[in-house]
Amino acid sequence: MTRTIDRRALLGALAGLPLAACVAESSKPATRVARFREVRVDAGSFAAKGVTNYAAKVADRLRIAVAGAFAGRIAPGDAGAPVLVIEVAQVQMAAFVGGASHGTFDNSAGDNDDTMIGALVLLSGKGAVIERRRHFASTDAASSGDWRLPDNEDRRLDALCRLYAAWAAREFD
Repeated sequence: MTRTIDRRALLGALAGLPLAACVAESSKPATRVARFREVRVDAGSFAAKGVTNYAAKVADRLRIAVAGAFAGRIAPGDAGAPVLVIEVAQVQMAAFVGGASHGTFDNSAGDNDDTMIGALVLLSGKGAVIERRRHFASTDAASSGDWRLPDNEDRRLDALCRLYAAWAAREFD
């Protein structure tokens, strides 16, 4: 029996390929890694959106958070250990702090959340990509204390960076 492929079947199969990659990327568990040779922070794609100064500030704060989250897991002398690159592509800070219940019937849809989105890229000792995973962290903007204090934005960013780094570390446990 000879089978022919019609145009609709071919287009349907091709349309599903990008979705299959997304499912494969997020559905498998992350590789377990006890130690990393290095953990880098890359906010280049965020800076490319025209927020270079803010992206540099985010990267600096995230590096501090990474040092704490990965304490005891970084072995610079271990040439066989992989390198982790923590990418930041987007940071959204809520315009309004407070008022969200985040309960069962909460309709805020995350309007009061501070969010960081990017990727975790695991590299071999030779620089080849072993794994790439989407990465996301979100926290209630009101969780960093009194919004009326002048350092409110910095406290919120620090809290978001700590959470982003902590989830990155847990991803490979």
